[in-house]
Amino acid sequence: MADVTIEAVSAVVGQIYEAAYDQERWPDAVTGLRDLFGGSRSCIVRLGPETLDAVASDQDPEFISQKGIEAVLRDPLAAAAAAIPVGAVTHWPMGLDAAAFRRRELWQDWLRPRDMYHGLACNLLSSNSANWLLNIDRGSRQGAFDNADIDLLQKIVPHMLRAGQIGRQLENTSALASAFSHLPFGVFLVNGHQHIAQMNEAAEAMLARPDSPMKLNGGAIVASNPKDTQALQQLVEDACCLRDGAMPGTGGTLLVPSDHKRSDLTRLVLSVAPFVDARAYGLASERCAVIMVTEVARRIADGFEQHVRGLFDLTSAEARLAAGLASGSTLKEAAARSNITVKTCRTYLERIFSKTRTRQQSELVALLKSTEPLSGRGR
Repeated sequence: MADVTIEAVSAVVGQIYEAAYDQERWPDAVTGLRDLFGGSRSCIVRLGPETLDAVASDQDPEFISQKGIEAVLRDPLAAAAAAIPVGAVTHWPMGLDAAAFRRRELWQDWLRPRDMYHGLACNLLSSNSANWLLNIDRGSRQGAFDNADIDLLQKIVPHMLRAGQIGRQLENTSALASAFSHLPFGVFLVNGHQHIAQMNEAAEAMLARPDSPMKLNGGAIVASNPKDTQALQQLVEDACCLRDGAMPGTGGTLLVPSDHKRSDLTRLVLSVAPFVDARAYGLASERCAVIMVTEVARRIADGFEQHVRGLFDLTSAEARLAAGLASGSTLKEAAARSNITVKTCRTYLERIFSKTRTRQQSELVALLKSTEPLSGRGR
């Protein structure tokens, strides 16, 4: 691959996070990826059993027409693409017989006329039998992608995944990041030392509440206990630091307070992510992290048990336990409510950890609560 500057990579990562907060910016991010890798075109394709839709650097209505969809879906390439592990980067045609692939309709009638000779592919999301695939293509005169290209895209992909998570969290809200002040949940913009550059009204109201587990300390946002403050600090530092001279971390999610015994405090889910180019939004001029804050409802919504059962493919018993933990019950209380032993409850919990890809109870509860519609301001 051609030499790529740190500035060029940082700019594209910035576009990715801008798109996380404003879905209309995804074409810019996709175009930025195309240019960064010296490609002929790039797109994010939603590929389902009967549908195909795309956000692309080059608008191509014919390719996502019914005829184009049918050509893609009946080619083995579609199944091979869907089988790529989420987050993994590979060349296409994904291990298929290249010679045979180039004799088939998809290549002859659809890809070759569009100068799509070489490509990188990554599965960003799998949900409800559909896959969101990132494709970056090069033409016949541009040369194939090499290992350096794969390594660079593999470093960018965690930010694509994180941006997708943020976008899904925000999709049910109005007025996304065009104006933080109007968002219906708390937002803090902080530097790497957790000093606040800006916060919206919901965040101010949260800090003012006597039962809030978050507070200001010398202009920095901290938690009510040192353990949670340290965990938040690590996430903020990760989101603000650079790796390999170019790549920020991806942040993460934290439940505060993590101590279930502090029943006197409101419980909050904190989602931390990079805010790479704060200057573009007229807020702060240094590398920042954004902390989105939603409240863990004291009572979970009706239908939550069925919601998490379908979302994570849980059994009814596992979903009942998950809902109980999300509502604030201890493992012992959840076991007593279901008339089972704590040992059986722990077995269910291990299965839930496996299905949700979490490792501890506080992380699980934070994940479960983050799947609920975003809450409004503190009550």
